[in-house]
Amino acid sequence: MYRHVRYSLTFIVLLLSGFFADGRDTLHMSGMHHDVTLAVSAGYNIPSHGYYRGYNESSRPIPANSSLHLEYAFGFTPATRSGRLYPGVTQGLGISVCTFYESALMGTPFFAYIFQKARIFDFSPCLGLGYSWNLGASYGWKENDLTASPWNVYVNVGLRLFWDISRRLTLDVGPEFTHCSNGDTAYPNGGANLMNVRVGLTGHMTESPHLNDRGYIREFESGLRQKTFAERMTYDLILAGGWRAGKVTGDEYALINRPFPFFALNLVPQYHLDRHFAVGASLDLLVDRSADIHDVILEPETGKVVSYFQPPLYRQVAAGLSLRGDIKMPVFTVGAGVGGFVLGGGKSLKGLYALFNLKAFVTDRLFLNVIYRLSSRNYTHNLMYGIGWRFN
Repeated sequence: MYRHVRYSLTFIVLLLSGFFADGRDTLHMSGMHHDVTLAVSAGYNIPSHGYYRGYNESSRPIPANSSLHLEYAFGFTPATRSGRLYPGVTQGLGISVCTFYESALMGTPFFAYIFQKARIFDFSPCLGLGYSWNLGASYGWKENDLTASPWNVYVNVGLRLFWDISRRLTLDVGPEFTHCSNGDTAYPNGGANLMNVRVGLTGHMTESPHLNDRGYIREFESGLRQKTFAERMTYDLILAGGWRAGKVTGDEYALINRPFPFFALNLVPQYHLDRHFAVGASLDLLVDRSADIHDVILEPETGKVVSYFQPPLYRQVAAGLSLRGDIKMPVFTVGAGVGGFVLGGGKSLKGLYALFNLKAFVTDRLFLNVIYRLSSRNYTHNLMYGIGWRFN
């Protein structure tokens, strides 16, 4: 798990290169505005594991949490193409500390993350609605029956109501959902699922211009509509990989705490509807060295795995087809998909799967990619890191 999070942090650093690599704009300090945010978040621990309901060392439920956040963000001004096409979007770095009011049981985890906030609808010149997402790593969890490691991956999504108190201050408030887990790289992996309300105050180091240049946007959309179908298509080729601990389900249920690698190759053609949305399909190839492990022998006294049978490689390869949809913003593209395996694989590589991915564009064509895959067959989930190239 330590290696997993070390690579996670390295990958986040690489993602940051995308912050200053929007190939469609020549970035200078005059083309960006800068923000600092202080926020508090508090709420409810969803009892997805018995540990939160009181099945722990202290026999006490753990119902609540709160956290403090400090964030730096930058956005593009109307002097840039991205600023005119995507007004009200900022991205940056954040750090946070969280308490569950039970440090002896849960620890006091710290978070480091990248994030993006987007203001997508204005009720008035000073009041708007938007969303945010965070992705990063956390450290400081207590090792116990809930989690096998002090390190966990951190994912957060939320809705935001923005109120511009003045030209230099913005208040935001809204609900948010947080998930922390190690991506099945070690067991146990009970994780944490938090439903909170966040209140933040943002100070704009330079005046934050939320100019909605509707004329420029209409001109861009009109030009896009005049393109042919082929001109509105892009083709992404993605190579990704990761590792997970082994899980044997069914009558031979067992958890194998050793790393099994897996790799994915995706070819994703997409049609770009407008400046925000793209839809398409994907051909997905997966190699999972943890698939269909069986004949597990356990040590009688400790229950530890002594030996197991790993199928040959060709039984752990499968191909699938999935439908994809992307939301496009400056620097980052957030996407999701759902699909099913259609060729190859053993019993584990059957059924449906879902994908969530984050692309960070280093150039117009080269991007880094984080993929989170969920499988309906054996309830596994994998975190993959990759690199991609966009054709056309």
